Amino acid sequence: EARKYAESIVDTLHEPLVVLDTDLRVVSANRFFYQSFKVTPEETEGRLIYDLGKHQLDIPELRELLEEILPRNTFFEGFKVELDFPNVGRRIILLNARRIYRETNKTQLILLAFEDITERKKAEEKLKKHEEQLEELVEERTRELKEKTTELEQTNLRLQDADRHKSIFLATMSHELR
Repeated sequence: EARKYAESIVDTLHEPLVVLDTDLRVVSANRFFYQSFKVTPEETEGRLIYDLGKHQLDIPELRELLEEILPRNTFFEGFKVELDFPNVGRRIILLNARRIYRETNKTQLILLAFEDITERKKAEEKLKKHEEQLEELVEERTRELKEKTTELEQTNLRLQDADRHKSIFLATMSHELR
């Protein structure tokens, strides 16, 4: 019953997830893993995690992280990789892993979750480009406003100067008429 419960939880996740044994071989994966990476259980189960696809996960830093989980009873989160999957294309993935211990048969496993952040990264890049374009427009408008303000100030000074000359002229004419 507990096994069915756990399997139901894992299968409900919309995040690809694999279960690895102590040798880092795939014990199982959830249906979303198979759907996301367009692979079958036959192509996945029993194989070393590093051998999946075209050995794309054979990354020294990932290998070190995974191999440290079991002896130290640890986990890691947010290990970012960019990979070209044969049936899916280029993806940006965050890997999260956690060691679990099964008390009933005294075995250790690693849950390895794949969070595909490709679309989020594309949206962030698009947003960044829009922000940069907006900043350029604001700078351009600010520059134009400064130029117009300078022109208005110069015009105002000319008008004040003209008013002063007019006042002097009128005062001079008034004085001469008296």
